[in-house]
Amino acid sequence: MEYQECLSQLQNRSQKEFINGLEITIKPIPETDQTGIPDPRVLKRYRQPLPPFSVADTKQITMEEVKILRSRMGCVSQDLSSGVKTKQKLLALKSGNVPVWLYTPQSTGKKHLICYFHGGAFYGGTTRVVENACRLLADRANAVVMSVDYALAPENRFPVGLQQCWQAVQWAHDHASQLDILPDKIAVAGDSAGGNIAAACCILDTKRIIKLQLLLYPVFMINPDIDFGWSKDVYAKNTETEVLEMMVSEVKDAMKYVYSLYPDKPEDLYNLLISPFLAADYRIFPKTFIASSEFDYLRQEEELFGMRLAAAGVPTKFFRYKGMPHAFFEHTGEFPQAEDCTEEMVKEIATM
Repeated sequence: MEYQECLSQLQNRSQKEFINGLEITIKPIPETDQTGIPDPRVLKRYRQPLPPFSVADTKQITMEEVKILRSRMGCVSQDLSSGVKTKQKLLALKSGNVPVWLYTPQSTGKKHLICYFHGGAFYGGTTRVVENACRLLADRANAVVMSVDYALAPENRFPVGLQQCWQAVQWAHDHASQLDILPDKIAVAGDSAGGNIAAACCILDTKRIIKLQLLLYPVFMINPDIDFGWSKDVYAKNTETEVLEMMVSEVKDAMKYVYSLYPDKPEDLYNLLISPFLAADYRIFPKTFIASSEFDYLRQEEELFGMRLAAAGVPTKFFRYKGMPHAFFEHTGEFPQAEDCTEEMVKEIATM
């Protein structure tokens, strides 16, 4: 099936599912209604996996091992945007000098702002990996996207990266005229670890300058001692079971690196700024968009988080992409699901 036809199928064949008060929009695999299978584009990639690698001791991860883990992240993507200006800027913040990339459409007039935080398990990932995704989001939403190149662990453990991201949001709000943005139309967005940071920024935002959080397969619970009921039985596996199990387990296996590399001290694992799932009152969160992947280890905590948001009366849009693994959004131009997800985000940005 050609790319544009796949995109049309994603936009026109979605279904609804309700779980404990949460409405989930389920996006299909474009070519089929069969369940428990990987998307064919994903299957092609997983049939050519990277050579296996694991650290010698997860409690004492060396910097050489961290460098190897970082080198295994990212993908090649395509720029589907048109006429988006790109500029790098160095923000002088309390937490240090922080580089940001600004993606600005050529249209006139003040625009919405999306502060974007890339994924990478807090110890990896770069703004370069998501630059095409950010350009497309800026183009389709007619908004300024500010992608923050925050400091990574373990060189800079919690809360340094989070502080830099939150201070970047505040800087943008205070310099709205310089960015030509509307200070009352600010959203935060992020994928995976970046989604965690975005949610934590909303917790820190006592003045409610953030009007929307756009969370892409975010991690909400970073504590191996807290059992929230995760079960492997949730994932239907009818064909290519080895690939599907790999898709689910890759993030589960990577979490042990996060436990070791991100917190500064053991008690940090109980801090709701590391685990927003622990928030006592979910009414602190703004309007929320969550995109999840069918075969992602994080899917179950994302659905629980969405249920709690809905129960608290927070307007919540929740999407599940069938046949997809973690980190599909960065595959702009390769996975039509990435472009479809962008379009769904654009609809929410327009309502700010």
